Amino acid sequence: MTSPDSTPASRRFALPLDPRGILLRASRMGRVLVGVRAPGALLERIGPLDPVAERADGWLVSENASGYTAIDPTAVASIVTDVSETPHDTLLTYVDFLDADGASIVKVTALDGPELLEAALEGLPRAPLPYVPPLPRTTIPVDQSDPGALPFHGAVASGEAVTLVAVRPGAEQSHTGVVEAVRLGHSYVNLIQSDMHLHLSAGAVAAWRRKAEGTRVTLAAEDAEGRSIGLTVSGPATAFADARIPA
Repeated sequence: MTSPDSTPASRRFALPLDPRGILLRASRMGRVLVGVRAPGALLERIGPLDPVAERADGWLVSENASGYTAIDPTAVASIVTDVSETPHDTLLTYVDFLDADGASIVKVTALDGPELLEAALEGLPRAPLPYVPPLPRTTIPVDQSDPGALPFHGAVASGEAVTLVAVRPGAEQSHTGVVEAVRLGHSYVNLIQSDMHLHLSAGAVAAWRRKAEGTRVTLAAEDAEGRSIGLTVSGPATAFADARIPA
């Protein structure tokens, strides 16, 4: 057990800069949570990592019937693995693909424990790195009227499948399915499902830009300055009929 005031021992290591090879190894980790973080929004796919293929543009893609994860290997400046204990007495179990600024492009967390992660990475050289604490927990109030929640309330009411896409430099990720419920808490608008999580920071979305194509609608999240944050939700127009999104 770690004291809240002490720095845990680091079990964070640099791995070889081989995005394709390490993604292929991640398929041996059992159930994983694959996260792509756009500004204010974290979209996570959950389940075994599907086979990794190379797209015509050189991006690496893992795809199944409900969605895909794509990563530009040329954007990856370093790869780290971390199985450190945190001050909250939890254990980190992930591989993180980082850009030149040290920001996460794609993070793959092993949900079935550190043993499968360690087995998947067996034989790879590692260089020790200093401990990096988890992101701080926040307490920003969030309520049902948060603009970020509106299309998801509509999708829940309709029962129709919608597609979420998160995009950031070097990565994109999607999930298609029915939205079961919107949960508010821990400073986020949350979608918590067996095969997908979305964590949308309270206040991150000020408006949704609407684009109609035939019977389908795409809603793109924008911040208070009118800038896209890299999150879209799309589906039949009827999926958002009760969303009450301002025109």
